[in-house]
Amino acid sequence: MTKEPFMTFEFDGVLGLGLASLAVDPEFSFFGQMAKLNGLKEQTFGYFLSRSDNVPSEISFGGHDTRRLASPLQWVPVHKPELGYWQLRLLGVIVAGERLPLCEEGDCIAIADTGTSLLGAPRAVTQRMHWLLARKVPENPAEIDCRTFPGPELIFQLEDGVNVTIGAEDYSRATGMRVLNNKTNSSQLICRASLLPVDDGEVLGPKAFILGEPALRKYYTAYDWKRQRIGFGLSVQPNPEDFPAEPRHSIYGAPPSGPPTPTEVVV
Repeated sequence: MTKEPFMTFEFDGVLGLGLASLAVDPEFSFFGQMAKLNGLKEQTFGYFLSRSDNVPSEISFGGHDTRRLASPLQWVPVHKPELGYWQLRLLGVIVAGERLPLCEEGDCIAIADTGTSLLGAPRAVTQRMHWLLARKVPENPAEIDCRTFPGPELIFQLEDGVNVTIGAEDYSRATGMRVLNNKTNSSQLICRASLLPVDDGEVLGPKAFILGEPALRKYYTAYDWKRQRIGFGLSVQPNPEDFPAEPRHSIYGAPPSGPPTPTEVVV
């Protein structure tokens, strides 16, 4: 492990779980070597991401944890596995009932990425998505946790009839944005989505979406190394009260425990 950038990180390191073709050499493929040396009966691993700091997240090697599933796994084949990414073909993206023209030809892709804290979208459509997913908060309160305020759905249509549907409780930023109008001397609190603009890449191209934490909190995901496919099932989120008060793991950059403070924008 190199000193840069890992010396500046608060965590111990990064565990790469991409497909074998992404590794510099077969010996550098962590899961590939685990499956080879330990004779795993199931060459799969499962990923559960907790909504609460008091409930530990979990990764399972050699299978998946059925206790974490609220619905059966629905499997989707990996698109172009030779690139090494856990990427899927997107047949369409629907935002607040509007189908994005960008993906009408079925050539968009979605990458399941446990290392991305937001939802990633091509820069060409992020502004439109922000507009469609933004919600004005009635009665204009001083503050609100936007994850508790209802909003439209975001739907990723995958192959084999599988849809990944994300609601406002998952894609919303915790804090709202307060827009101040100098002309009327009034303000409006707006809830907005957590979107990360994805720039054109030589490998991924201009139509790549990233299914980061907002999607992986709602769905338990299983990664089938041998059959090169990803399974999606609604996750079971345990009651935080059933766990010790002290956090058993840390999420860096998690929202503060106190009431969120809105961002102010003057127009």
